[in-house]
Amino acid sequence: MKPSIIALAVASCIGLAGCNFNSDSQESVNMPTVAPKPEDKPIISEDLYLRGLNGDWGTATHAKLNYLGDNKYETVLRVARGSNQFKIADPGWQLEYTHFTEPTEFDVAQDYDPKPDTNENCMNDDCNSVITFKEKGYYKFSVSFADESRATMTVTKATQAEAEKYYSEAIIDPAMVHKGHQSKEAKQFSNFDGTKDTVVFSVKDPQAKQREFGISTTTELRDALDQGLIVNEQAGPRVVTGDLAFDALFAMSLKELSQLSVSEIKDGNYNYNKPIKAEVFETGAKWHYVWTRDLAYAADLSLALMNPTRVENGLNFKLSGFRANTGKQYDGEQIVQDTGTGGSWPISTDRTTWALGAERLLSALDSEAYEQFAERAYNAISNTLEADRLAAFDQQSGLYMGEQSFLDWRDQTYSTWTPQDVNAIGSSKALSTNVTHYRAMRLAAKLAEQFDSRNAVKYNEWAKQLKLAINDKFWNAQRGMYVSYLFDNGKDIAVDKYDMLGEALAIISGIASDEQAKKIMSNYPHSEFGVPVYFPQQPDVPVYHNRAIWPFVTAYSLRAAKQTLNVAAANNAVQSLVRGTATNLSNMENLEWLSGKSFIIHSDHGADASLDGPVINSQRQLWSVGGYLNMVVETIFGIHTETGHIAVSPFITGWIRNSLFAHSQQITLENFSFKDKTFSVTIDLPPANDDMSGYYPVDNVQTDKNGNYHVTLGALVGNDDTIKVITGVKPYASDDSRVYSPKEPILTAKALDNGGAKGVAIDVQSKYKVNLYRNGQLIQKGVTAQQYTDTSQGFACYIAESVNDQGFRSNPSQPVCVGDEIRVKLEGDYYTLKQGVSVVTVDQNSGPVKSLTSFVVPKTGTYQIAAWYNNNLGQLNTGITNTVKKIEVLDDAAKVVGQGYIQMGHIGENKGMRYSTPVEVSLEQGKVYQFTIKDHFNMSYLKSNETYIYAGGVDGIKNEAKIADIRITPLQ
Repeated sequence: MKPSIIALAVASCIGLAGCNFNSDSQESVNMPTVAPKPEDKPIISEDLYLRGLNGDWGTATHAKLNYLGDNKYETVLRVARGSNQFKIADPGWQLEYTHFTEPTEFDVAQDYDPKPDTNENCMNDDCNSVITFKEKGYYKFSVSFADESRATMTVTKATQAEAEKYYSEAIIDPAMVHKGHQSKEAKQFSNFDGTKDTVVFSVKDPQAKQREFGISTTTELRDALDQGLIVNEQAGPRVVTGDLAFDALFAMSLKELSQLSVSEIKDGNYNYNKPIKAEVFETGAKWHYVWTRDLAYAADLSLALMNPTRVENGLNFKLSGFRANTGKQYDGEQIVQDTGTGGSWPISTDRTTWALGAERLLSALDSEAYEQFAERAYNAISNTLEADRLAAFDQQSGLYMGEQSFLDWRDQTYSTWTPQDVNAIGSSKALSTNVTHYRAMRLAAKLAEQFDSRNAVKYNEWAKQLKLAINDKFWNAQRGMYVSYLFDNGKDIAVDKYDMLGEALAIISGIASDEQAKKIMSNYPHSEFGVPVYFPQQPDVPVYHNRAIWPFVTAYSLRAAKQTLNVAAANNAVQSLVRGTATNLSNMENLEWLSGKSFIIHSDHGADASLDGPVINSQRQLWSVGGYLNMVVETIFGIHTETGHIAVSPFITGWIRNSLFAHSQQITLENFSFKDKTFSVTIDLPPANDDMSGYYPVDNVQTDKNGNYHVTLGALVGNDDTIKVITGVKPYASDDSRVYSPKEPILTAKALDNGGAKGVAIDVQSKYKVNLYRNGQLIQKGVTAQQYTDTSQGFACYIAESVNDQGFRSNPSQPVCVGDEIRVKLEGDYYTLKQGVSVVTVDQNSGPVKSLTSFVVPKTGTYQIAAWYNNNLGQLNTGITNTVKKIEVLDDAAKVVGQGYIQMGHIGENKGMRYSTPVEVSLEQGKVYQFTIKDHFNMSYLKSNETYIYAGGVDGIKNEAKIADIRITPLQ
């Protein structure tokens, strides 16, 4: 899990040491050293950093405060325009100084105090300092300490001399990157406001075997980076197309891939931020670690072909056995679910993305290398699937529970209340996560034929049934798309939200029929700048996943467009990838979707600055690099390796031929290696014309004696597939009903008993029409928000959703439940947690914990069993200590009549209480029942987390909750 959002322009990671990333600039960074007098010992012995500026919450070299002596420090930072949150902190977040009551001023000495225990008087949730830079440039930060209880800091504009002390090339004329180059061309890119950005490309010697390119841009770059760079081609693949810009951008992407190839990684959550030796890809300029999903998607897109060895190292790094003496039945390796929402797995369950990267890697391996990795991959996937089948599989729906894949910043895509009650996410079902489970099953079934034939039939059957369930539960025939997730309210409610990653994966994985696939690509909204990862957008939420283009998702949409032959969608994707990479001089992490910009400053347009974003945006993001290379290698040059052999099938649209390569007759990908063989792919282009529609099918593919491919294209084939393009909405608009869903309603409910006439009064607050649900059943549709009276149901949970004038439905409101319930305490030593609440601690060493008393139910039916608990082992948005326990219900003969696994995710309050995810059991009237709670496991049990520096890591496994009682309620 990577950092989470709080509402100010540049992201905060809520004080997490795990937010260890930096924005390495394109030039070298100086760090002047001043040797203090031997007797000069600073009051603060730890190194100190400015953490948060430019979205950089790490401990990068340029963020370090340089000690000058006499308890004074200084640094100069190059920063971009916009608002930032930050703190003065040490590497381990043990010291945090902040000016938390008002924004930081310039040229004024202001006090920075230790972070307070509560955020009652703070400007934001984590008591961060806030500073707004009206213009990009170099700024000096001067810090002093009188004692350790307070720092004083002054921020001033740096002089040229001060800037050069810290940045060897502090001022650079972008024209310099083109000096001495023989050929130069400029490309213009239109902006949403009618202006144009110009990107200039040049090449020193067009005929050189390894060309030198210059690229400069007029786009205002993220993090105030320099406006130009030099790119030198490296040995290995290159493209020769006759289009200078296309050749240069491919070379730049390969350069970024080289920069991401590291020998050590680090993350503040692990190993006390000390380097970990590993020959792998790091995740981005601001992300110096390996995360399961990032690597897996990047590997699947192209990196497994570009560098299989480094991908294999990374995939193996994300496998882990159990720690010694855990006593777990799963003694083999599991796929790691990274730190995440509520303490990670199984609230987050998309670790099965690993299988996509593994499948692509296997296609690039031969002989002994294939055998070794295939067996390890099979065992890890099998162990993971078996574990998820117990803890995350919902028998009623046939689907897997857990958070959306990659969309893991709760308030960005889920209801606004879910960041405070993450178990609702844990009991939801996400399209993308279910598709990755399907892919994992398919690969497991294939590999089982070789390593474990008994399971091949089982995994194929699981996959078959999961495909049926996905189509049954997620498909919205009215919208012609799969919904992004299902909300659990006793029965699943299909939420009116859609995400392109899930849609594209469903298409390319064979879950969607041909008809469904075509509908999805035609119906999913785009802008002229690209496809948003999520739709409709969340109101009053900054840009990150919300309101954003993510190039790797665009690359998956391009795959889906190619498969469905949707030319309009393919053109939009290629244009988006080329524009984003060219104008930003990098493969960015994300872009605002209605502008294609790497940063939108709302105050420039008189709008709310707290919505600025994307709130974090890294250069050379690994999966963005993979997405761009995939566009070139797989789509344009048509290299496919799914079978383990090369197949060449380019997808050249009218626009690609007549605009992107308007002045070319032939394009070539040279020096491409696959399984120790190097070859080229050359495509003869048809005569250019003005027709931007349709596509050119492959007419003929020939191979010469050296194994090089030569492709001839056929005549242009017309294509009437379209996409839905949103126009007329400004990127700084925050509530336009054409692209935003409404805010969810607020509900209250209370039981009524008027002289024997029982009922429930439900008060719905919303400025929109609402739909009202009881136990997952729609009972009021499109009505005015008001107070409703419902007949008594014994026990009922209500939710509502708002509906705007475009028919978009909001995320669900927080459920309110009314009615009779049974509550049973546990055996054990209770103690007072807070007034009125006593709890018993149930941890990994407790052994089976039984109910203190037995219970009976008033009538036969299905019941939900949930724990009322406290788990404050970690923050709501991260960690590895989501508490997972098995609960068994026994009859009076001690026979198990029902069982399941409950999750008790982090709650973010020291003494707060939440309900766990529920377990459903069938119970009979008149029978006497008891229950037993047994230990299961969470991610802290994995060996890979032995160096995690927070709960469940270096201090040993933690699977602990403070439980007040167990609630039993009828499911009607």
